[in-house]
Amino acid sequence: MPNRLSTFATALLIAFIVQACAGSKSPMKQPSAVANTPPSSAPKAQREFRAAWIATVANINWPSKPGLSTEQQKQEAIALLDYLKANNFNAVVFQVRPQADALYQSSLEPWSYYLTGVQGKAPSPYYDPLQFWTEAAHDRGLEMHVWLNPYRAHHTVGGEVSDSSIVKKRPELVVKLKQGNYWWFDPALKGTQDHSAAVVMDIVKRYDIDGVHFDDYFYPYPEYNKGEDFPDSASYAAYRAGGGKLERGDWRRDAVNTFIERLYKEIKAEKKHVKFGLSPFGIWRPGYPENVGGFDQYSVLYADAKLWLNKGWIDYFSPQLYWPISRLQQSFPLLLGWWAGENTQNRHLWPGMNVGTDTSIRNVNEIIGEIMITRAMVPNSIGAIHWSISQLTKSPQMTSGLINGPYKKQALIPSSPWLDNKAPDAPVVTLDQLGNALKISWTHPDEKDVFHYVVYGKFKDNAGNTTWKYKVMNRNDRSTTFDQTTDKNMPTHIVVTAVDRNGNESTYKEIENTIKITGTSAVIVPRSGWNAAVPKPFRQHTPVKITIHHEGTAFDSSKDAAKHIKNVQTWGMGKDRNWADIPYHFLIAPDGTIYEGRDVYTVGETATEYDPAGHLLISCLGNFEEQQVPQKQLDALTRLLAYCVKKYNIPAETIASHKDHSTKTDCPGKNLYQYLQNGYIKTKVKELVN
Repeated sequence: MPNRLSTFATALLIAFIVQACAGSKSPMKQPSAVANTPPSSAPKAQREFRAAWIATVANINWPSKPGLSTEQQKQEAIALLDYLKANNFNAVVFQVRPQADALYQSSLEPWSYYLTGVQGKAPSPYYDPLQFWTEAAHDRGLEMHVWLNPYRAHHTVGGEVSDSSIVKKRPELVVKLKQGNYWWFDPALKGTQDHSAAVVMDIVKRYDIDGVHFDDYFYPYPEYNKGEDFPDSASYAAYRAGGGKLERGDWRRDAVNTFIERLYKEIKAEKKHVKFGLSPFGIWRPGYPENVGGFDQYSVLYADAKLWLNKGWIDYFSPQLYWPISRLQQSFPLLLGWWAGENTQNRHLWPGMNVGTDTSIRNVNEIIGEIMITRAMVPNSIGAIHWSISQLTKSPQMTSGLINGPYKKQALIPSSPWLDNKAPDAPVVTLDQLGNALKISWTHPDEKDVFHYVVYGKFKDNAGNTTWKYKVMNRNDRSTTFDQTTDKNMPTHIVVTAVDRNGNESTYKEIENTIKITGTSAVIVPRSGWNAAVPKPFRQHTPVKITIHHEGTAFDSSKDAAKHIKNVQTWGMGKDRNWADIPYHFLIAPDGTIYEGRDVYTVGETATEYDPAGHLLISCLGNFEEQQVPQKQLDALTRLLAYCVKKYNIPAETIASHKDHSTKTDCPGKNLYQYLQNGYIKTKVKELVN
């Protein structure tokens, strides 16, 4: 605890000093992070950009080595994305072009060596990694930012230069450096700019990404050419012979500046919501601000990062501030304050932070301190990118420090009002009781305009004090629950908002919770209770009849019903079936427990010759051609049928079985069907309804 307090005290002191010394270029002047959100009296979800870099060059983060199978690559990707979701991150910066190659299907550049171990060789069995990563990230509520290296043509550990390499296909654009097998594009050539711009725009047009990202590699670092000047004498001589007047350094910077401005404009013309982000070296020039020393990117990398920020040619700016708070010549807060003062166009300033390989509590406190400094100095658009994902996953102490500290609550990404400030329509919300749980469901008139939903609950404690809590839901979610077993105080009011791709949040209307949760033997377990996967989009319907099934597998109360239901969903959504979700709307275990299945307003999927649209499907676990129906299961079935008749206004006379609609099945089995034949089920349901 003393170390942590010391870190925070130092952090806050430095933050106040930097703000006081910032002069007219105040670091506090930042874009509104919550444009078009409810008024100040309304509940608000936290806003903060939380991302991690995932490097593919040299197989730093993913895949762990070249040549893994497609399934192994997917499993590693899912593990990383699941880590980010579980620890309340909301964005991933994924490297898709490490050396003029592609971790996606491209007609412009070859498949990456880091995927298969052979440049130009596609994954087998074939899949498109970027498409897979993008869909998997979005399903977890994470923005996908593609990270490209604009000028590196071949890395020294990138395998052999293949015939499909840009080095051999466009030799007029590249030069060889003296370190290892490095090849570099000549940034001043128009052909270089045209080709790299075409690569970026190809991705923007074909993939549903959220951002394009460049790091600090422009002209190469000196060691890549063993300290010698970049070998562009021929192109500079041609420039001067054509009447060019700029000195060599200015000519190089002008080429990079032209490329950055061009890309920003082309991205916005194609898809305005796709953010353009840059993560340059953390120091612009030594002496800026005063007392700062170190590498000069302006004169060595020919990157005028200050100009790009001043001009607003970016949507977010993430200087790599990889130094600790107390480093005298490269102090994290001192540099952050200077960059904030240069943010004259009010873009997002989300610094890069170096997690490093130090897993000690001291380093945990350092990173938490840097996050808190950023929150204090850039309060209206908070955020950070962490280098890198592997340093996070390999440090349980860092993970624990973040999820139990600054990242304890979920957060929405700050909005970008200069791109779009029109909020989406509000969702239409309904409340329902599922046994001892309150289910909140919603629909939206324009689902394509929504990236997140936020469910707010207003709670009152025994002293009468009220507080708001919230859950950030993903684009495919249409319901959530408050369970009395975990949320002892049910919310008194509910609010659900929609958030679009640009972070704009809809208006809202408070809905009073008039449902009184009481204990009941007919508990309906929500989808979260059996760990349901996110469903795929499917046809909507309004149920007008009820159809009873049996699941068909011999089953009794000694077996784990929740696990079995999860297995049914996994099989049904697999390659053999490729269904959108579990096929049934409700499932009943032999002990009478009722499980929530498919959304009632989504059509079921039962491999049958008739169209199940309009059918509300209820399945009893078991094979009732062979087994008897347990009394608890039968009682739960009639209670559930009565509930559905009242809730969804479906006449009890429509209750039938699968075999009543199909001549090709005995479902739900003779031992369950007898209760329909003798009128028991309908009679009992009508008694319960009345």
